[in-house]
Amino acid sequence: MEKPILFFDMDGVLVDFMSVVKEYHPDIDLLEEHERKPLIKKLCLLPEFYSKMPPYPGAIDSWHTLGQKFDNYILSAPKWQNPFSYIEKRIWCDEYLGESVYKKLILSHNKGILSGFGLIDDRLKYGVDKFKGLHIHFGTDKFPDWEQTTKYLMNYDLTEYLEQQKTLTNS
Repeated sequence: MEKPILFFDMDGVLVDFMSVVKEYHPDIDLLEEHERKPLIKKLCLLPEFYSKMPPYPGAIDSWHTLGQKFDNYILSAPKWQNPFSYIEKRIWCDEYLGESVYKKLILSHNKGILSGFGLIDDRLKYGVDKFKGLHIHFGTDKFPDWEQTTKYLMNYDLTEYLEQQKTLTNS
């Protein structure tokens, strides 16, 4: 039987988005929310902004560990106003995930049109709230980091999910 599909968001999940923001503006955390948002939006328009991001701590190991149990894909929303973000996300995948992500990068502004076992995402934006599957809300109390998230998913009993998939396939 095929492995269940598990989608990974990039920014704030696989990729440490805020580390690059802090590189440009070390005092970003001192700003009020209404000052921070427009500043971050401007930074997202810079060429090479997305390719400079380091992996989130534990993300690469978790990608490979979870790949033993799941069919991993990346599902990320690129910055529409920054066409460089499309290619930079691909470059990042090649650099940090190599062959394990070959032809497994999906860029969409509507994650709700896809379905799979689960989606690891730090937000509800871009249709995450309509995703057909389990939403692992990364960065929350239940899933604060990759250690807890990986432990949860590796211990998750897939029996019921696999039975449902078998029933759907046979219908």
